[in-house]
Amino acid sequence: MNHAHSNDQQKSADLVVYGATPGGIAAACTAADRGMRVLLVSPDRHVGGHLTSGICTTECEHMLLVSFRGWMMKVLRLLGTMYGLDAPLHRFEPHRALEAFRTVIDEAGVTLLLGAHLESVTVESGVILGALATTGEGTVQLHAPLWIDASYEGDLMAMAGVSYAVGRESVATYNESLAGFRFIDTLAEVANSKGHAERIDHDWEIDLRRRTGGLIDGVIPAGEVSAIRGAGDGKVMNYHFRVTVTSAADRVPFPVPEDYSEERYELLARFLHAHPDTPLTMILAFLNHPSGQYRPGPDGFTAVTPGIKWELNNLQGSILSLGYLGGQFAYPDGDRETRAAVIADHFSHNAGLLHFLGTSASVPRALREEMQRWGLPPDEYTDNGHWPYQPYIREARRMMGQYVMTQRDILEERFKTGTIYWNSHWIDCHHVQRIARDDHHFRNEGRIWKELTEPYAVPYRALVPRAEQCRNLIVPGCVSSSHVAFCSIRLESSWMGLGEAAGEAAVLAHERACPVQDVPVNELQRRLAIDPGNPSVGK
Repeated sequence: MNHAHSNDQQKSADLVVYGATPGGIAAACTAADRGMRVLLVSPDRHVGGHLTSGICTTECEHMLLVSFRGWMMKVLRLLGTMYGLDAPLHRFEPHRALEAFRTVIDEAGVTLLLGAHLESVTVESGVILGALATTGEGTVQLHAPLWIDASYEGDLMAMAGVSYAVGRESVATYNESLAGFRFIDTLAEVANSKGHAERIDHDWEIDLRRRTGGLIDGVIPAGEVSAIRGAGDGKVMNYHFRVTVTSAADRVPFPVPEDYSEERYELLARFLHAHPDTPLTMILAFLNHPSGQYRPGPDGFTAVTPGIKWELNNLQGSILSLGYLGGQFAYPDGDRETRAAVIADHFSHNAGLLHFLGTSASVPRALREEMQRWGLPPDEYTDNGHWPYQPYIREARRMMGQYVMTQRDILEERFKTGTIYWNSHWIDCHHVQRIARDDHHFRNEGRIWKELTEPYAVPYRALVPRAEQCRNLIVPGCVSSSHVAFCSIRLESSWMGLGEAAGEAAVLAHERACPVQDVPVNELQRRLAIDPGNPSVGK
């Protein structure tokens, strides 16, 4: 299909990387360092994905040191330098992360095209010939012999006709004990629970009926879901904004959504009425940012003294937190308008919750006053009302490629001959939905929390499509995996390692003029300094 128009802008490169995520940046910089002409294209206005939109930790508390390497370490060392530390820094401020990513992109000589939304992809005989993107200034024709999809959504992959899956499979699909519809019923199911009762999916007792009839917002009647344990349903885990907050005197008040309504938080209001001593830390998870005092720790990670900035995360044991359960379902396969509506709805939910906690008469006075001590930092997201640029899209599409990673690859068969990265993040799925058992009982459903103590191999085969579908595309973001396996892979540190491997593979495909499936993995491992039999060997 020919999309060319006389007024189209034309951009050509040796490699197009779609998605200026940390993984996309690692891929682009790797290839550019090897001499390729690289075009990094993103629909976002800023680079860095989640790491410049409020996720200001590398998850080092849930990973092993072997998983931090290559471009990830280069960025962390650069961040350390910015804070006057001669060591990698694993917690940082969003604006500093943005500065670090722009620095490595510029130094590598990567060409950036931001605010460019992919509209269509031209494929002929399993080869991507070109793509059409739209910007605020018009349309852009993209041309390259090699492509990498490092986006969170996998739009390039999907438009190229590559097979993919969305959401949870059943236990039977890949013989995975952690798959499908599920609850955590006992602390024994959470290896690192340390006796914390909030790690269990509680059966909450509360009146769920609206005064005008039906159930209050955010609760799904049991009859509307397939509530069979282990059943697949194609649903992804929840999303939310990782809001950066401060208690400093110059804090900016939380925004009030135009469609704000206290009724949206009726579940929380009723809970607080019954439990007025509930602290704020049982509703929101506070993660500290750096404040100027650091020390290299004995485990290779940098210890950070808490400062005046914190990031808010979804609190898994809360009755209701930032995680917008049920609001995410239309996003993975949604068109541009649908996704924009989902994101706007998440902003409304999250900003509304923060406003509700600080202002509503339904919130106990002590809790309300505690919330009033917080606001948005004036030096973050200065061109976006001090609110993060994008929500945390934990999971969208997943490629069904040459090799599909499953729970067995993570917990049992940890070694692979085609290893290109050693991952070690725990299997972590946030809740998916809130299910009413009856008019007075509900449970938050879908969480997985499985600790890993040993690294496992990610093979190159999980990054490439089946050859008959596409031969010049590598996918380090929406990795070929089951939902359960993806719940371990889906971290920025992992994606940067996989992105670097994808960039190096693109270089080899370029040098040898071969399909990405025919890249010599032994040579790829040599360039990545990966030993498939020894995770401790590498750079």
